[in-house]
Amino acid sequence: MYSMTRSLTSHDCYDHYKLKTYAKMFNCDGCKMKGFGERYICNLCGHELHKECRNPTPTISHEYFPGSIFEFLNEPFTKMGRKNRKVFSKCCDACGKDICGFNYHCETDNLDLHPCCRKLQKKLVIDGTIFDLVTKVSSKCGKCGKKKISRDEKFVLGWSYISQCGKYHFHVYCITEMVHEAYMKHGDLALENVDLRELVRYNRNRAGGNTFLTMIKTFIKILLSALLGDPTMLASNVLVELFSRGMQQ
Repeated sequence: MYSMTRSLTSHDCYDHYKLKTYAKMFNCDGCKMKGFGERYICNLCGHELHKECRNPTPTISHEYFPGSIFEFLNEPFTKMGRKNRKVFSKCCDACGKDICGFNYHCETDNLDLHPCCRKLQKKLVIDGTIFDLVTKVSSKCGKCGKKKISRDEKFVLGWSYISQCGKYHFHVYCITEMVHEAYMKHGDLALENVDLRELVRYNRNRAGGNTFLTMIKTFIKILLSALLGDPTMLASNVLVELFSRGMQQ
C-alpha cells in the first residue's frame, strides 16, 4: 500500500528564510535534490531550500500533461520494501529520479514532478542549434545508448532534449546522473570532475567535434541551472570553465 502524509517542515514559519548565494552545492531540505548557488537558508535551523521549494504553488498544470492538475505536497509517497523498510514509491516523470521530498502530484493521472523539473525550459538554442524538450523519443540517448531510462524495477519514460537537426539526444536523467556520480566521488568539486568522455565517444564519428564539445558544455550548464534551481548560472561562465577542465582530463 502507498502512503503519503502532508506534514509541514520542522517549523511552519518561512519568515526566517533569507535568500543567500554561495558558489557550492547543497542538498535542498525540501525536495531533497541537489542545488547550487542561490538558496534560501533558515536562520533558526539552517535548512536550505531551492527558490522553487521556498515559494511553491498550491496547484499547477503543465503543458506536457494536458488536463492534469498537480497538487503541491510536502512529503513523498512511500511503500514497504524488502526487509520491511520504507522506500520511495514514485519517480519524477521529467527527470526519472525518485521523489524523496517536496513534489507536485496528480492523483487522477498518477503523475509526479520535482519542483525544479517542472520549470525545465521547453526549448534551448545553443550555438544556433535548437533543442526541444520532448516526452517521446525515437533515437538513442548519447550518454546511455538507450531510448528508455533503466530504473531497476521502476518504469519511467522520462524527458529528453533532442536537437531539431536530429544529431543530438540526451535524457535529462542521464545528465543528472553524471553530476550525481561525480558529486559522490568529489563532494563540492563535482562539477569540476564530471566525466564527459561518454559524450566525446558519442561524437567520435561525427564531423565538427570541437563544435560538438562547445555545444555540450553550454548545454549542460543551461540544463543544470534549471535542475539545480539556480537560473543565475545561465549568465555565468563558471560552469563552462569547470566542465572545460573536466573534458580536458
